[in-house]
Amino acid sequence: MKIIIIGAGIAAVSAIKAIRQLNQDIDITVYGEEQHFPYKRIRLTKDLANGIDEEKLLIEKDDWYEANRVTLETGKKVTKINPEQHVIILSDGTIDKYSSLLLATGASNRVLTIKGIDKTGVYTLRSLEDGQDILKQAEKSKRAVIIGGGILGLEIAWSLIKLKKEVVIVEAMPRLIPRQLDGDSSQLLQKVVESHGVTVYTGTCVNEILGDDNVTGFITDNNVEMACDMVIHSTGICPNIELIKGAGIETNRGIIVNNRMQTSVPDVYAAGDVAEYEGEVLGLWNIASVQGDTAGKNMVGLTEAYETPATPMVMNAFHYSLFSIGNIDDNESDHAIIDEPVGNKYGKIWLRDGVITGALILGSIKELPPIKKAMDQKVKFSEVYDKEYSLGEFLSLAKEKQTKKEPQLANSML
Repeated sequence: MKIIIIGAGIAAVSAIKAIRQLNQDIDITVYGEEQHFPYKRIRLTKDLANGIDEEKLLIEKDDWYEANRVTLETGKKVTKINPEQHVIILSDGTIDKYSSLLLATGASNRVLTIKGIDKTGVYTLRSLEDGQDILKQAEKSKRAVIIGGGILGLEIAWSLIKLKKEVVIVEAMPRLIPRQLDGDSSQLLQKVVESHGVTVYTGTCVNEILGDDNVTGFITDNNVEMACDMVIHSTGICPNIELIKGAGIETNRGIIVNNRMQTSVPDVYAAGDVAEYEGEVLGLWNIASVQGDTAGKNMVGLTEAYETPATPMVMNAFHYSLFSIGNIDDNESDHAIIDEPVGNKYGKIWLRDGVITGALILGSIKELPPIKKAMDQKVKFSEVYDKEYSLGEFLSLAKEKQTKKEPQLANSML
């Protein structure tokens, strides 16, 4: 029996760990297009200003794969899979046969159809090589424009500010980090970002990137024209599904999977940024890790059901911390605990039927552990409908309930 994993990211590593916990003997081969061992892609934007140190980014050291008897083929591109024959074909014509196959091919950064986006000096940050190229360009650049005001765009902006560059952020939506922040919190965040010298345009699109061969500036849809010598776009992802076209595997935006991470084809699984579960491709590191773990367990005979965990978005940039978790839509809740903005601090927790459905805190992340724990345990807070709680009072209540609940859980396992 042999398992082949296509893709060398966190989903692949998590699958390997799950497989080896259950089966020490099955053959595992991983094919990755990049020349590197699997690394923490999530750290690229956070560590950019400190340089790209590959050794520090590795998920596991080189000898870990040898110790776990994993054949890791780096710099190898798989060009075709044939589920009927249970084989994959590499770009050099090599054929490899599998018993079970995991597609963990990840995603690519979306490239918008902007005139001039193919010019020299335009970058996106998805790989180690991308990061190295951006740092080389930054050495000789004065002003960079970031297209996209999401968490990754902001982290890149902060790295460039620390490198003493002028930075402009252009976000098409009406506010920064539009999916994870509400209007009040986004407005507060924008003030913090601008206080570090960043120029921010929201509700604005870049229509054209100027220059002959090299970037010299940009023009927006509302006729703002500005000089720049570097453009970095960060506007979402596109799952890498090209490999399985014609293989009979059902796709939508990503590769469609069930709660066991199985595709529509027997013995073929998918996990991570390429997988679409219940209509969603979330593109989050923790999600990819859990999906990889679920896929690995099921590939060696367990019946493990995947549930999408509450995964926080955490930002530490601009000498400022914030997090957002769960559903922060007012229309999806029936109650909210609110601490109105004071200085650079703001907090709000959403509940439905007494259970936390979402939360966001600006100015601190110390509140995240008790909130996430309460969400994971589905702790009920019926009290909030009878008394008005401040955020601090509610967090104290949450910790109290969790303290009382833990011994009960421990006793129930005896």
